[in-house]
Amino acid sequence: MVDAINALQKAGVTPSPVSLKLLGCTMAPVACTGGLIQGASSNTTTYLSSFPNTNVSDNGIAKLDYRINSKHQINGMFWNGNYTGFGEDHAQVNQLFSIPIPIQTRSVVGNWVWTANSKLVNDARYGWNVVNFYQGTGDSNILADGSGLTGGKGYPINTGITAVGGLPNIRINPFTYIGTWPNRPGGFSNPYYDIEDNLSYLRGKHAFKFGGGFTHIEVNNISGNTARGRIDFLGGRTPQIPNSTALEDFFAGNPTRRFLLSGQRYRTITSRAFQGFIQDDWRIAPKLMLNLGLRYSYQSPYREVNNFWANFDPALGMVQQGQPSVGDTLIHPDRKNFSPRLGLAWDITGKGTTVIRAGGSVMYSTLPSGRFVTQLGLQDSTGTSIAANPTGACTVAVPIGTPCPKTFGGTNLLANASYPASSLNWNGVVFPTGASLSCTAAVPCNLMSVDPNLKMPYVASWNFGVQHAFSNNISLEVGYVANVGERLLLFRDINQIDLTTGVRPYAAKFPYLNFINQGSNGAYSNYNSLQATLTKRFSHGVSFLAGYTYGHGLDTGSLNGFGTLPQNSFNPKLEYASGDFDIRHRFTLTGSYDIPGINGFGQILKGWKINSIVNLQSAQPWMAFDAANNFSGSLDNADRWNFVGNPNDFKSGSSSIPYCDFSNGINAVTCTRTSGVSGLVTVLPS
Repeated sequence: MVDAINALQKAGVTPSPVSLKLLGCTMAPVACTGGLIQGASSNTTTYLSSFPNTNVSDNGIAKLDYRINSKHQINGMFWNGNYTGFGEDHAQVNQLFSIPIPIQTRSVVGNWVWTANSKLVNDARYGWNVVNFYQGTGDSNILADGSGLTGGKGYPINTGITAVGGLPNIRINPFTYIGTWPNRPGGFSNPYYDIEDNLSYLRGKHAFKFGGGFTHIEVNNISGNTARGRIDFLGGRTPQIPNSTALEDFFAGNPTRRFLLSGQRYRTITSRAFQGFIQDDWRIAPKLMLNLGLRYSYQSPYREVNNFWANFDPALGMVQQGQPSVGDTLIHPDRKNFSPRLGLAWDITGKGTTVIRAGGSVMYSTLPSGRFVTQLGLQDSTGTSIAANPTGACTVAVPIGTPCPKTFGGTNLLANASYPASSLNWNGVVFPTGASLSCTAAVPCNLMSVDPNLKMPYVASWNFGVQHAFSNNISLEVGYVANVGERLLLFRDINQIDLTTGVRPYAAKFPYLNFINQGSNGAYSNYNSLQATLTKRFSHGVSFLAGYTYGHGLDTGSLNGFGTLPQNSFNPKLEYASGDFDIRHRFTLTGSYDIPGINGFGQILKGWKINSIVNLQSAQPWMAFDAANNFSGSLDNADRWNFVGNPNDFKSGSSSIPYCDFSNGINAVTCTRTSGVSGLVTVLPS
């Protein structure tokens, strides 16, 4: 800190009073305590975040089991859970930034079994569940109103935000955020119920089962990402210092960019799901069993009850749910989800010693609404959301107090806006209040969109195996197991800068739009494995199970639940590689040994047993992307580094890969390694 301030003074730049106050720095002579970086070290840039966490959980359960008569039985359960946590779920630099997390869950389950006769049984079920989840901010009672600069109770920075309290997220590359994590405050509740009925019927060699169900889904969401504002210092913004560092830019008051989510943040989402199935376990012959099944499922597209969801149409720009060009939902219904299932078991000899098993199925997944309400892992902007596409924003910048002359044709006024460096006022009001929300070429808006033809993802799986019993106690099973995932969810920036032209694809038609992160069925995966299991059942006091799997999983984005953007959004297939959960080799051994007992001493020397579990596996793949530097020029913060040299030098272990700090110049580089166990930092030889 002191070096950065001295560098500014040497270049004739007056340090920002806001920055000095935030990090506890004074002039003449220059000295820094760390300020909001609680307990900052004076001789290292590393920080051990070890603030206390408190967790309180109070739960209760009530159960009822009642056998009415020989044909009817009912049971039910009520669960009530309350959890309150306070602490850090991400590394923080001040206990003020710890977060309160209250969670409440309630569940009701009911079940009625009717046994009509020995061949016919009906099972009816009802379930209701609600989860209330909220992530607050520990400093919500402190406004970022600038009063701290003159001895007031607020923070020294004035963001102009009064709807929520707390310090904005301030990122000084490459360090962690100052302030609570970006998506606070926010939360959701999701009242949910379903009704199911299954009928089982035995007839000759067939065991039939029929069933169906209905599910009501509701989510009440509070969007929170960048509601307190986010301000990034990435370096190179102080002209008096060529290639200035991010820390020098911070003390000069020269941010690189800022983000703000503003507007009405509450949304209610509903959907309904219907499903039905039929299956038959058919014993064709004493040696052969066939399992047949067909399932149909349909989930209506999610709908925001007040039409406060919006999308991007390449022909029209921003469009809103409820408009004639969109309809009642952003996504068209997908009504063709049939799931066939087939399995067989063949006892080759009829003695039960050698059995061949094979099977295959198609299983459809669902699309959680949260994937489109927020995507925290997207590197360009963590605040994009179909709930924050501002169709009601002004088409031109409007001064404070002036009515908006023209909007984009909708009513949604929640938006995630990107503010370039040219519009920033670090020492004044960072996000001016009172002006109408607008999307312009000077201050463009960021969108999340969804493909209107989005389909339900599915996984097709199949297996083939042989099981052989060498004796009554020892058996070996060898099998091939595989699956493919199709129509998986992929997010990409469809407005990424074209590196050949340096222009965004929609820049000419929609110059007021910046990032457009679209969700589509663009990802896929596959998995193939050979699996072997040796089982010794309990005899002579010993039992064990030994399993080995050789497998390989590949995909184009296995972390896309809250994953990352592809490096090249124009060609996301280039992401195809070993998946995040790919484990090439895995060996598991579980064993049990009964220790022979000795009579006497009150039998305390009898009944003792030794149990053991051993798991050995090869390492999972890893990837490193640079979320701060845009070497490619795409501005998506999705660039990945090339690793050169011997791959064996990059090994997993209890300590991190060495990190080198070049901020003090090429002649004063320091390299460190951090222990993943103790958190201790070791300075490596230069």
